[in-house]
Amino acid sequence: MSNDRYQVKVPTVDDWRDMVACQAACPVNTDARGYIMALAAGNYEEGYQISREPNPLSSMCGQVCGAPCETACRRGSINEDDPIAIRPLKKVLTEAYGPEAVNKPKDARDFQDVERDDSNSRWSRTNLINLAKKPDRKGGKAAIIGAGPAGMSAAHDLALLGYEVNVYEALPYSGGMVRYGVPSFRVDWGKMDEEAKEIEDLGVNFHYNTRIGKDIMLNDLRKDHDAVFIGVGLMDGRDLPKIEGRENIGIILAVDLLLDYNLGKEIDYIGDNVIVVGGGDVAMDAARTSLRVGNRDKTLAEATANGATLGARKVRLMALESWDELPASPLELGEALEEEIEMTPSLGPNRIIGEDGKVTGFETKDCSSVFNKEGRFSPTFVEGSEKTWECDTIIFAIGQQADLDLVEGADDIEVHPWGIFNTDRETGQTTAPDVFAGGDVAFGASLIINAVRDGHNAALSIDEYLQDKKHETTVTSNWTNLEDHIMPENWTKYQRENAPTVHPGERDGNNQIEIVYPNEQAYTQSIRCLECSVNTIFKGDLCILCNGCVDVCPWDCLKIVSLDQIAGDETLHTVIEAHTGVPLNEIDKDHEINESMAVMLKDDEACTRCALCADRCPTDAITMESFRFDETLGYKE
Repeated sequence: MSNDRYQVKVPTVDDWRDMVACQAACPVNTDARGYIMALAAGNYEEGYQISREPNPLSSMCGQVCGAPCETACRRGSINEDDPIAIRPLKKVLTEAYGPEAVNKPKDARDFQDVERDDSNSRWSRTNLINLAKKPDRKGGKAAIIGAGPAGMSAAHDLALLGYEVNVYEALPYSGGMVRYGVPSFRVDWGKMDEEAKEIEDLGVNFHYNTRIGKDIMLNDLRKDHDAVFIGVGLMDGRDLPKIEGRENIGIILAVDLLLDYNLGKEIDYIGDNVIVVGGGDVAMDAARTSLRVGNRDKTLAEATANGATLGARKVRLMALESWDELPASPLELGEALEEEIEMTPSLGPNRIIGEDGKVTGFETKDCSSVFNKEGRFSPTFVEGSEKTWECDTIIFAIGQQADLDLVEGADDIEVHPWGIFNTDRETGQTTAPDVFAGGDVAFGASLIINAVRDGHNAALSIDEYLQDKKHETTVTSNWTNLEDHIMPENWTKYQRENAPTVHPGERDGNNQIEIVYPNEQAYTQSIRCLECSVNTIFKGDLCILCNGCVDVCPWDCLKIVSLDQIAGDETLHTVIEAHTGVPLNEIDKDHEINESMAVMLKDDEACTRCALCADRCPTDAITMESFRFDETLGYKE
């Protein structure tokens, strides 16, 4: 067959699911399409419940999620547009009906009798509650080490499954690295506390200021519990101990600065002229925090004015990566630039300059590349490109590592040479059968929502371990004919608008910079959604090949071609042979079948679900139909 034929695929249920790219990209399978459409319809309570079903930390994620759903959003590829503002729209819903809201439910199991229109995942709140009702279940006691996103997710699920759950946290409050590694001007701690309270109300016991490996040994914890989950995160910063001049005073690790700041400690080790080494979100947080140190109740304009006693007046960030490679999120980068933090990419550390034991400067080399041909981290530098930068403080934000003292004495738990547990990615089980792990300490630094997923996976695996039964997931799908489907007027013309923020000069060290969308703006942002679960369905027996649908399509999504112009996999061949009685590879331009039949091709990536094709069709051969799926969790017989 000719290589220039159209490559055609007959879609399966998995393809229809992947079509809703935001949900497919979400590590916990949140139906972002569902809650965005509920918001657009003014059904905020329904929208919140959809966002909350698979994610017990929906409010936390509404504030700081890395939003892989937005990266996948098809709106970002239509007309060179930007994706839907999914994360800040979730925040609108959680502020209206989340645990932090005036209208918050009295209990996490209170569904408020809200009817939802969404596609559900196996670890949804509904599935966990129903699984706990199965007969002949065994009881059990689980310990959670670390009250970060992974630990809180696991604790939530295990409590809903009916287990006694104890959470052990080394620090005074829950939240993990989100609370202690993300500055308070990005995360509202009060909302985080409300979310933790919701999990506590399920019967979870929180033990704060309790360090495993010091106050309680892990093996003793294992004796008192049937299973243990470790989700402590990467709380220690990485250093450059061998760099020349490291012995000078004035060198700080970013995670230490952020921890001290978030614990409310007085910080007197930040000078006037600060260099931050690193290009990720932690580096941005450290740089922005250094402007606020000692001036929590002052605006940035006041803090950087002459006469300010503590905190930096000048902050420069240096990264190995080029501008296009910077790993920091665009939102953080943009806000840092608004706060007049200077960026100097493509620079690497060479030596630290000191005088009388104190930092006075930083010498760099130009970085020509960060990664080698295999994509591995292997920076190369330009010889003879040394530059010297004056400074009195250097902050390293070059990576994090776990404090593994907590596993002292637990010799059956294997640790990789690079400092994370040897953990099964699907189950979260470590090399010890009763010990599970998730989040950064298990799989390396990643997004908050990935840690929530790890907590889900581990909780379900612990349930299998304690019940001595395997789970079984049943997937059902359904279609609904949308006879009157229309998209909002001018929906393709609305541009993405980021959530409003406090003016840079008025920002301080306590209050969140991002302001929730006003309702009207939330509406216009939500109707930009292409509603990718709606699909164009063709009924070949009604088609008269008039080409009207092809002519009216403004996106050139449709094309009618003869059979000899297509190629595909075995499924396509099976479908063609079932219709024609002849294998596809035997059909050519002279064959009578090829002259009597045609194929409608559709490019779903380009389709905006405008329904013009269905409206134009004179024979009702085209319908607009919505797809939903539901995963139901049970035990194998």
